[in-house]
Amino acid sequence: MKKIPVLVSLLCFFLLTGCQSGEVFEGTVIRVDDQSIVVEPFEGEEIRRSGTEVSVSLEEDMDLDVGDQVRITHEGNVMESFPLQIDLIEIERID
Repeated sequence: MKKIPVLVSLLCFFLLTGCQSGEVFEGTVIRVDDQSIVVEPFEGEEIRRSGTEVSVSLEEDMDLDVGDQVRITHEGNVMESFPLQIDLIEIERID
């Protein structure tokens, strides 16, 4: 009987941690607007199968410039438009 609560707890843990990770890709900023940027994913990134440009709405003021390389974590849903659109979880500048 004690095994059932442990199994349920483990199942909940794995479901919750799986939802938080999201999908990740890296690329180069090719356009900067007031509240968004457009990123060209690097060659070999999975998201490039859907398109070569991704629009990312920024909720906070980030100091990004054209040419910056970024790592983007998103929820995994890709809106098939041009440029592609995603639901951002996190963005960070990389070297």
